[in-house]
Amino acid sequence: MPKQTIEADTTAEAYLALLADRGVDYLFGNAGTDFASVIEALSKAQLGESKAPTPVTVPHENVAVAMAHGYYLATGRPQAVMLHVSVGTANGVCGIVNAARERIPMLFSAGRTPINEDGLPGSRSIYIHWAQEMFDQAGMVRELVKWDYELRNLEQLETVVDRALTISMSEPRGPVYLTLPREVLAQKPGAFTYDSPTRRHPAKAGAPNANVVDEAADLLAKAKNPLIITSSYGQHPDDVAALADLAERFAIPVVCYRPRYVCLPTGHPM
Repeated sequence: MPKQTIEADTTAEAYLALLADRGVDYLFGNAGTDFASVIEALSKAQLGESKAPTPVTVPHENVAVAMAHGYYLATGRPQAVMLHVSVGTANGVCGIVNAARERIPMLFSAGRTPINEDGLPGSRSIYIHWAQEMFDQAGMVRELVKWDYELRNLEQLETVVDRALTISMSEPRGPVYLTLPREVLAQKPGAFTYDSPTRRHPAKAGAPNANVVDEAADLLAKAKNPLIITSSYGQHPDDVAALADLAERFAIPVVCYRPRYVCLPTGHPM
């Protein structure tokens, strides 16, 4: 497996380089004190000294999540969101509700208030680092995301990022949540080596049971007034043609109930 090695000043720089390598185009963010290392790494990327997704500063967290949501709908590629610790996560929850219900993959992340009071780069330095601490920050979104985790050290960075993106894109798709403590982001790793491209790939939807498919076909063939009702079928555009062909071949009307996607061409006879 081909390897890529970079000289990273911080874990944040290694994280952003890894996101870029994995096909993440944009980092939609609303920053706070946890972003210092991230901002430094983005500045370095702007100078061409490292790689990173294009940063987009968004005035409200819910909008940042919505932008990642929309970008996936337009491109089919999951994007990254980073918000400010517990309070930023709270402001983004409504967007995550939408993403979860619509099965939209994204790497939703937030900083974590420093645990250390001193002794490490990124340790607590102002009063807000006590005020914004939560016992279980991820608890706000755990019911909504497919997976959540807190990055503990640089050594697990590649595994954690790849697992997050793989789980997010595996069927049924959805958002995942990654917490990034300020001290971890500020670690100085030096050389960082990772697989490029990744060895991990999302799981695809399993094939249906052949006997059940035959049973469904038999029921359809015997039906006097068959009707197909769909809503989110068009989430995968390549599948729309198959439904259109089935409906036209057997003259089965299709009702798109509160559709979120184009499930059938609007000019289709059925």
